[in-house]
Amino acid sequence: MRGTPDAALASVRNKRQIALVAPLLGVLAGCASLSPSAPQRDADRLPESLTGVVSELKLHMRDDTYRFDRAVTPDGRNVYSVALWKLDRLAARRARPEDQWENADYVIEFARGKALERLRRYGDGLRAYRRVEGSGSVLGDAAAERARIAASFAQAAAAPEQPFADPAEELRFIEGRIELWRTLAREFLDTPQESLAREEAEAWEVMRVDWFARGGQLADATRACRGLVESNRESKLFAKHLLRLGDLYADSARREQLQAHANLARFDAERYDALLDQAFSAYELAAEDHKSALRREARTRIEALLAYHEEVRVHAP
Repeated sequence: MRGTPDAALASVRNKRQIALVAPLLGVLAGCASLSPSAPQRDADRLPESLTGVVSELKLHMRDDTYRFDRAVTPDGRNVYSVALWKLDRLAARRARPEDQWENADYVIEFARGKALERLRRYGDGLRAYRRVEGSGSVLGDAAAERARIAASFAQAAAAPEQPFADPAEELRFIEGRIELWRTLAREFLDTPQESLAREEAEAWEVMRVDWFARGGQLADATRACRGLVESNRESKLFAKHLLRLGDLYADSARREQLQAHANLARFDAERYDALLDQAFSAYELAAEDHKSALRREARTRIEALLAYHEEVRVHAP
């Protein structure tokens, strides 16, 4: 017996509703049975996978950061800082106690050690390597070698054990650190660690220049700065060191003139001119740097020193 038209129409509507609802029911059922845990869903929302983060970091592990500026992301952030941030987030999403770590956790920790080392956080890097070294992971041997290097760097970067007894002791400490980092640079010649050691030695040389300058020992500060320039001709900071040297010569020339003006000493025009020439020479060399900001800074210093010299010449007896 055939149904009425109304009954047939209702049947068609019911079939359409079932056809529309069935896929949605399937999705909901799948979500209920196959949905990942909350931490897994969070991990899936991370900006990059572990493989991607490690691969990106590996691209920059041999960068010569002594001669060239450190690589940055398109938005200007340090690539090593960004890599460490991503690795920390991946580790937090896994949220496993160390005694329950799996291979991925050791990969994360090993990569963290590399990023920390490149950020000159040698003590933190050493601790990361040692966690992997004693794990029995396939990365254990590589981590042991990295830990050996990081240990020597962490020791060289350690703070003094106690306050300095006097300024002379501080200077001896600074000079000891310079020699220690230079020794490490020679030991790790032609390896990625060489550039790190050279950066550290350079930073301590700058500190030595500043130590003399703070004490008003301009002649000693100038000699130390000349040594800084000579030993770091390949550095990315070479032009900045030249600016520093020019400033010291300019300050010495001003001191020469001011002491004579205060009748503390006879004005030595020949010495004043020699110091001024040295300052101009250092600034001119710095102005040849390829960075426009440093070129402008050097030119600004030249103009200021010229204006000062003109004032001295006008009021000279």
